[in-house]
Amino acid sequence: MSNMGMFVAEMSSDSFQLLGMAERGMLPEFFGKRSRYGTPIIGILFSASGVILLSWLSFQEIVAAENFLYCFGMILEFVAFILLRIKHPNASRPYKIPGGIAVAVAICIPPTILIFVVLALSTNKILLISLIAVVIGLVMQPCLKILEERGWLKFSVRYELQDLHNQDSIPFFVG
Repeated sequence: MSNMGMFVAEMSSDSFQLLGMAERGMLPEFFGKRSRYGTPIIGILFSASGVILLSWLSFQEIVAAENFLYCFGMILEFVAFILLRIKHPNASRPYKIPGGIAVAVAICIPPTILIFVVLALSTNKILLISLIAVVIGLVMQPCLKILEERGWLKFSVRYELQDLHNQDSIPFFVG
């Protein structure tokens, strides 16, 4: 019963993330459609289709692929951490790391090496599945941009949401 609850919570979380991305203009607006109960219908369908696509893998393979993709996400977080320190060195933050950029880079090197070790130890099947997912993710953004420019998909932003692109609206805890 606990596993079923966690599964439903994860699917719900994923579908609401897709909804939020649509509301911020990162995905086509049809991802922002809600049912009369407020649930993100398209997001739920996409989450369910992802589950169906992964159903041919064993549980261990799904966990390994998830960890592989999580490792890529961590590397992106380290890059963002360093870039924010470079581009916005005087941004208000709840903590400071002494030593500047050199120390920030040095802090990120050991976990990045460990992440690459984890990636190197994955099986070829997991490597292939994860790389396909990464390539799809990398190709999707430019493709969505082209579809928007040609008018095939409509993107819109809910303006009552906080503007994440305005420097003044970046929360103090970012980076």
